[in-house]
Amino acid sequence: MAYARAVGRIVMEWGICTTAKAPLPQLLAFVAWHKHIGAAQIWIHLDDADEVTADVLNRIEGVTAIVCDDAYWSGVKGGRPEAHQTRQTYNVRKIYKRNAVPVLAHIDVDEYLYPQRPISEILDDWDDDIPFIRAAPAEALYDPDLPDDIFTARHFRLPFPHGVDADTRIKVLGDYEILMPHNILSHRVGKSLFRSGVPDLKLSIHSAKVGNDGGRIHTKYHPEIVVLHFHAQDKQEWLSVLDRRATRGAYRTNVMLATFAVEANAEELDHFYEYTQTATPRMLAALAEAGLLIEAELGLRDKVAELF
Repeated sequence: MAYARAVGRIVMEWGICTTAKAPLPQLLAFVAWHKHIGAAQIWIHLDDADEVTADVLNRIEGVTAIVCDDAYWSGVKGGRPEAHQTRQTYNVRKIYKRNAVPVLAHIDVDEYLYPQRPISEILDDWDDDIPFIRAAPAEALYDPDLPDDIFTARHFRLPFPHGVDADTRIKVLGDYEILMPHNILSHRVGKSLFRSGVPDLKLSIHSAKVGNDGGRIHTKYHPEIVVLHFHAQDKQEWLSVLDRRATRGAYRTNVMLATFAVEANAEELDHFYEYTQTATPRMLAALAEAGLLIEAELGLRDKVAELF
């Protein structure tokens, strides 16, 4: 395992694995941010097998773009898995087995690790035997006043803590609290940073288990890292994938939300989005009062410009 020495301390290196089907500007923003916060290596599996994009990404120091074409999947029984979750799991397990970095994070291209202090310092202080650190999800809120920044948001919502009272739920979400019991649309599990070299550790998209028959390992969110998730900050994009998310994606396990997403008319969807997904003064005040608001300015366009 590789370590880099900083003044006064040993700094643990860490890397990121992702599987992405996204336009080049989004991929560059993802790379630029995570290099900015200290990622030593970034592996990007191009799910659409775009060789031109791979060529651009592979010119960036510390980035490896992998074209997931027919040849890549030829060694997998049955070929390319149909479910994207299965492809993601296969790819991160393949990188994890290399032990290329002491700690490997698995996140999506619309997710951004956001630590309170350098991640390397957090990892240096990691002294328990849990094989991964879990970052809480924080979903982006749409703000029409912000200039485009590739992924654009300044305010992010945290999930409700366990046992939150009904008054808080209603203050934040009103009548929609029944559709969003955890205060977020997508996953509430968060994303993980996995310690390398753990015998028989079986990674999944969000967490891990030991051995094929072991139960999921449960651990609390780390208090100093969240993962900012740009899940619904673009209304038109959100609407364009709503049916897929309701039937095959993130919403399928939330029956009431999935049903609403499929059956609601345009006016109902507009009201839902305005009330629950927009950074209105009401929403920001309610989240701040509940301690569930994060403010972050990523400056992604500027950081992409610094790559070249």
